[in-house]
Amino acid sequence: MRLALGFSTVLLTVCATVAVPLVAAGETRMPTIPDNNQAQEHTRITVTTESGEPVTGPVHRGDVLLVHGSGFDPQANKGGFPIPVPPGTPNGVFVVYSAFPEWWKPSENAPESHRKHPHDRGIAWMMPAGTLESIPSAFRRSIARQTQTMNPDGTFTARLVVDPPAQTPGDRWGVYVYAGAGSVNPAEETFVPIPFSSDPGPNTPPAATPDFTIDAVTVTQVAHAAGGNVTTKNGAARDGDRVTFSRAADAGDGIIRYRGVAVAAVKYNVVEVAVADPWLEPRGNGMWAVTAEVSTGADVGPDSMVRRELGTISGTTGTFPLLGSSVTVR
Repeated sequence: MRLALGFSTVLLTVCATVAVPLVAAGETRMPTIPDNNQAQEHTRITVTTESGEPVTGPVHRGDVLLVHGSGFDPQANKGGFPIPVPPGTPNGVFVVYSAFPEWWKPSENAPESHRKHPHDRGIAWMMPAGTLESIPSAFRRSIARQTQTMNPDGTFTARLVVDPPAQTPGDRWGVYVYAGAGSVNPAEETFVPIPFSSDPGPNTPPAATPDFTIDAVTVTQVAHAAGGNVTTKNGAARDGDRVTFSRAADAGDGIIRYRGVAVAAVKYNVVEVAVADPWLEPRGNGMWAVTAEVSTGADVGPDSMVRRELGTISGTTGTFPLLGSSVTVR
């Protein structure tokens, strides 16, 4: 369907120029610029609920954690990767709720894979003033979604929504803090154990259901070749190389609505295309138009979207061909 073809066309265009270096970067660690942190830091981390209560017991998906930091150096961490933060600019720190293995610290040469975490869920990039503005515009838009502020005195309060991926690098649940963007600073590496319960909690969103499914094989292959991925949230989910959307509430206007957001992106999100909330709109004679919110450009992701018609199908239950692919509705 056009959803798959739209993703693929955009991603294939950039593969010719970026796929080789991006794949190579995955095989050997990206070159880094050495850090030169002179300050003597005495960092401290505490974790509370939004009401200020200490977090002691298990947390559930959807819970909100406030991570309070002090003693950090806003001018530290000027090394690391040469992109996206320019060399010589403070990188700040990452604050993540996840499960890493015991060997996770950059200062102990733990591989990046031991800290692997989606950049769109349960993470905050604490940046001092001026860092976000220094990032090239091709990267800045998507990075801005995860950034929060580190104050000039080295304090911060990071707001995290607990939303770990299905697979984590390890089994030690908690809040992790470490220097951002490939910097190495042992003084700013902290782990606060906080257990996770997979049982639904009071803030856990409804589980995604496979009510509207599209084929995303080509999209996934192209995204992976360019060092990226296809991610889902808010009612959408991955099922192998397929993307599913959940049935939404009936508005009583004859339109069958589904909810969820799927985003296909290459590394660093220089190309990022999103599709969200597909609908089936009646067109008469048993025909239904498939519409969805789609990105207005190849590099705006979910930040700028408009509803477009993707094609028509001849029913509301079953599998139907659509623009060279298929859609399954149940």
